Amino acid sequence: MKTADLVYETIKPLFDGDIQLVEVEYVKKYDNMHLIVYIDKSTGITLEDCEKVSKMIDPVIEELNPTKDESYCLDVSSYGIDKPLKYEWQFDKYIDKMVTVKLYKKLDNLKEFDAILKGYGDTFKFEIKGEIVEINKELVAYVLPYIEF
Repeated sequence: MKTADLVYETIKPLFDGDIQLVEVEYVKKYDNMHLIVYIDKSTGITLEDCEKVSKMIDPVIEELNPTKDESYCLDVSSYGIDKPLKYEWQFDKYIDKMVTVKLYKKLDNLKEFDAILKGYGDTFKFEIKGEIVEINKELVAYVLPYIEF
């Protein structure tokens, strides 16, 4: 099992409150390895949330020793608005809000578009220019929160 997956599965049971565990990455950044734990909550993540989670998971990860004593930096971070939605509770936050959709292949000459998320499940429902469009989830590469510049 990959280091990130092992850590994710090990610390996931610790998250039972408002703060949600979204993803764990184990990546090289600059000149060191980083174990990055991404978290989220409905009202947004604060620095205090990151500190609280870091203190909660650090002893568990130390005991697990997922990197076999190789050094790494533990980072606890907000998942960020530029990352794909993955979980039901994330999609729930974006119902009736604008999202950016990327498809695996073109559908009606569109491969990427902005739309209002109206529903999800086996199919996604999007409102595009006032019309509801239903797209099978296997055709959707990812859905991102819409970022307006």
